Amino acid sequence: MKTDLTDLLAQWPHDPHETSVRLLEGQDGRPILQIRLDLGVLQLEMTGRPDGQPSVLPKEAGDTLNAELAAAVAGEISQYDTRTRALMLLGEFGLAAQDADHMVSASRTLLESGHHEHTVALLAHSLTLRSRAMAEASLATQRPDLARMALDRGLEELEALLGADALSSSNEAQLLNGMRDLLVPRLPASQRAELQERLRLALAAENYELAAILRDELRLMR
Repeated sequence: MKTDLTDLLAQWPHDPHETSVRLLEGQDGRPILQIRLDLGVLQLEMTGRPDGQPSVLPKEAGDTLNAELAAAVAGEISQYDTRTRALMLLGEFGLAAQDADHMVSASRTLLESGHHEHTVALLAHSLTLRSRAMAEASLATQRPDLARMALDRGLEELEALLGADALSSSNEAQLLNGMRDLLVPRLPASQRAELQERLRLALAAENYELAAILRDELRLMR
């Protein structure tokens, strides 16, 4: 049977200046996610793999991946990445964090296999996306302290993955640091007092580099 999509596409025109995403019910009542592209509509399932197929990740810990299966895992990560980004646009940060967590697990499995040349970059991206989603989910519930913890954890994970020297030039680290800086004015008064005490101790120890950083954080809180 042939199905012409012209009417569907006309009802939801493509906007070249922004990504259009919507959440709706399928014919059987299940939730589905749709993304409007320039050449049509991409439809994703909301549970399990976005394409509705079983996960290709090994069921047992310690199972190894061959090159073909590693390529399939990389494809699965790409699917979850698409859905995670769409969920972030919809403000569904908790669901986005769950998808990003799957991306992290899959990327670590891929890294251990040694069959994918861009796995470190893929894992760094997944860790960053998870931290962003968790931070946004915390902010949505008025918990900037938990958001800060999520960003700090993400930076620690990136440093463990990339190394301290590479961290300073990492785009992912710069993104998380930028988000963390924006959170400083939302910190409660008790944390302002803590920063002031840390500044006093840094000056007493003549650690002027740390003192300069702490002054910048306090300045952002005003």
